[in-house]
Amino acid sequence: MNETQENANTGKNKEKEELIPFATFLEEYPTGTQQTVKDFYDTTKESYPNQFRKCTPVLRLYCEKCKGTRNFDGEWTCNHPVNLEGQDELKDDFLVYTCRDCDECEKHYCLLFLPIEFGNGVVIKIGEYPELNIKIPTSLPKLLGEDYHYFIKGLKCEKYGLGLGAYTYYRRVVENQKNRLFGEVLKVAQKLGVKKEMIQTIENAIKEVQFSKAVDMIKDALPESLLIDGHNPFKLLYKALSIGIHNQSDEKCLELAHNIRIVLTDLSERINMALSEKRDLQSAVSSLLKFNQEKSS
Repeated sequence: MNETQENANTGKNKEKEELIPFATFLEEYPTGTQQTVKDFYDTTKESYPNQFRKCTPVLRLYCEKCKGTRNFDGEWTCNHPVNLEGQDELKDDFLVYTCRDCDECEKHYCLLFLPIEFGNGVVIKIGEYPELNIKIPTSLPKLLGEDYHYFIKGLKCEKYGLGLGAYTYYRRVVENQKNRLFGEVLKVAQKLGVKKEMIQTIENAIKEVQFSKAVDMIKDALPESLLIDGHNPFKLLYKALSIGIHNQSDEKCLELAHNIRIVLTDLSERINMALSEKRDLQSAVSSLLKFNQEKSS
């Protein structure tokens, strides 16, 4: 049994694993990634006993012809049914998506897969063309400052499935820009008018050299609008950064790098939104007060 097959079987046997949708895997995960996904085959369309159709979920992809994000419809090149009986070897197939609007722009995926129970499957993205298009928030360069170019290097590594390289670059960005990230949090807290004690806590965290201690200091001082699904984004980043990568596979490093990027970009958007909303609110209040003054005079 080769290494790829062993990895697939490992994914097959994982218990209580949080599965990602097959569509999300195709849209967001880079070449070389292996994931156990849900909604890989349709359990409601059984042609013969234990045979099911592989899914082709609608994807939101960038269309070069339409110059924007559009709905894409997919079709398997070899649309053989999934047979769960005796299915213990990786299969390969091509999945071709076409823009629903222009009906010209195409996206090609080369996949290895192993269907498992309940419509799930272990899927490996061998290749894709055009390459993965990752949307970067316009607020991110400002947030990351002079280390933004390292983020771009990490992004390129991630696109080509170079897990260790992507992880190393992203880790460097977060560690180098710790004070800048915390500084933006301080701006949000000040704009929101939080208690002085919380402001002081964030300021002390900025002065703290050790990232872990700084993260622990602001665990209760982070504005609620910056939480990601109720979780402190800095704790999530620290958890990913504290793993000893020298004992991890390149595949695991790629997964960690992907998660770091997702948290960073989401944090960037939340910070930008929090500051923008406050500016918009102040502008609206000022405009209404001016209008009322002019009306009364």
